[in-house]
Amino acid sequence: MGELERSEGTGGAVAAAGGVLETVVRYGIVIVQLAIAGARLRGLSEQVRSTYRYVEGCSTSVDRLADQMAGLTVDVDTVGEHRDAAAVMRGVLDEAEAMAADVEDLAVLFDQTSAAHQGDYGPVAEAAHAMPVPMADASFYSNR
Repeated sequence: MGELERSEGTGGAVAAAGGVLETVVRYGIVIVQLAIAGARLRGLSEQVRSTYRYVEGCSTSVDRLADQMAGLTVDVDTVGEHRDAAAVMRGVLDEAEAMAADVEDLAVLFDQTSAAHQGDYGPVAEAAHAMPVPMADASFYSNR
C-alpha cells in the first residue's frame, strides 16, 4: 500500500492529527518551561537578596561588637579581627548584589525568549491546530 493510500484512510488522518497535537503540546511545554525557569530565577534572586540582608545585619552587629570591645579595652588584635570580619562580610555583599542582578537579568532573558517563541511559533501552532485537513508528517518538512 502506498503512502498516499495510507494517509487517505482513517488511520492516516488520526496519525496526522496526532502529529499536530504533538507539535502543539511540545510548543506549549516549551512556553511553560521558559516561564517556570524565569520564575525560579526571580525566586533565586530574592533568596540571594534575603541572604544579603542577613549578612548585612551580621556585619553591622560585628562592627558594633568591635566598638564595644574597643571601649572595654579588649586587645587590639581581637578588635581588629572583628573589624576585618565585618569588612569581609561587606565585601561579599557587593558580589551577592551583582549575582542577584545577573540572575534577574537572566530571568528577563527567559521572559523575552518565551515572548519571542510565542511570537514566532504561536501563530504557526494556532494555524496547525485550526487546519481543516491533517498536517503532513513532520518528515515531509525535514528536507525543505
